[in-house]
Amino acid sequence: MARPSLLHPAALAAMLSLLGVLALGCAAAALVPYRPVEVEGTTPPGPPYTLPPPRQGLRLHVFNTAMNRMSSLLVGSQRPWRPAPAFVLEHPTQGLVLFDAGISPEVAREGERALPVPLQWLIESRGREERLLTAQLHEAGLRVEDVRQVLVSHLHEDHVGELGAFQQARIIGGPGTAGFAAEHGWTERWHEESFEGARPFPPFDASVDLFGDGSVVLLAGGGHTREDLLAWVSLPSGPVLLAGDAVVHRDWLESQDVQRIASKPQRAADVRNQVRALLSARPDVVLLAGHDLRGIPMDREDLRVHHPEWLTPEAWPVSP
Repeated sequence: MARPSLLHPAALAAMLSLLGVLALGCAAAALVPYRPVEVEGTTPPGPPYTLPPPRQGLRLHVFNTAMNRMSSLLVGSQRPWRPAPAFVLEHPTQGLVLFDAGISPEVAREGERALPVPLQWLIESRGREERLLTAQLHEAGLRVEDVRQVLVSHLHEDHVGELGAFQQARIIGGPGTAGFAAEHGWTERWHEESFEGARPFPPFDASVDLFGDGSVVLLAGGGHTREDLLAWVSLPSGPVLLAGDAVVHRDWLESQDVQRIASKPQRAADVRNQVRALLSARPDVVLLAGHDLRGIPMDREDLRVHHPEWLTPEAWPVSP
């Protein structure tokens, strides 16, 4: 006897039709040469900038959970393997605060094959289950159950992969993320930060002081994806900007090309210009981009990079 279909025939036909359209779209895109998406962007307010002072007792941990590489359809010929980091802040009054959650166990095991079509055609991913964020936290002596706040830079898989492991934490996402929370049963502990009516944090145009003491300030993105947010962290030895994919990597920051990956090119360029202005006025700010940890200081007590040897592609060979 033939095995019954799990889908209604009409639903199955609709799914096959959709997959066919996606396949044709990707095939057509492959025939179109990559061209830069150059956007000048708006000029932000100039310095001087009034920024929060250093806060004692803060310590930031940096973990790399995988290496990813984007398709040339999205970013052109320059597409090196880049890290997929996650960050954990030890806060003297707020416990552990997580910024992004790295890749999922499924992607760690299967690479991009674990991603849905057409995403698996547009990204390559190399991970290891023993290098997932939760495994690295355990190795570092940081308890998953002690994470009290999770900040989600945006909803792409390589930033929310292990989000479900932090079951005791309040989760903060950017505009439009409430639906994602509802899909996963996280509504009661999810806060969607809209940034409506939020105060400027020059050169940034909207901000929320998360704990009211200047230690962690959320900043509005909105160019890479609608829900982008960044986080300013006032470490004792100098500030850090956790940029998520509002700054995908330093090469992107130094170019006018917002590439094909920006959902709102104009907004992406505006935020890029805000980050440029900040770094020009305050070269002491450590920028930690969404997929670029080059230039990160390795000699600070308040900024610890775990397994720096895992920041290179050679440390992530393809599984046999």
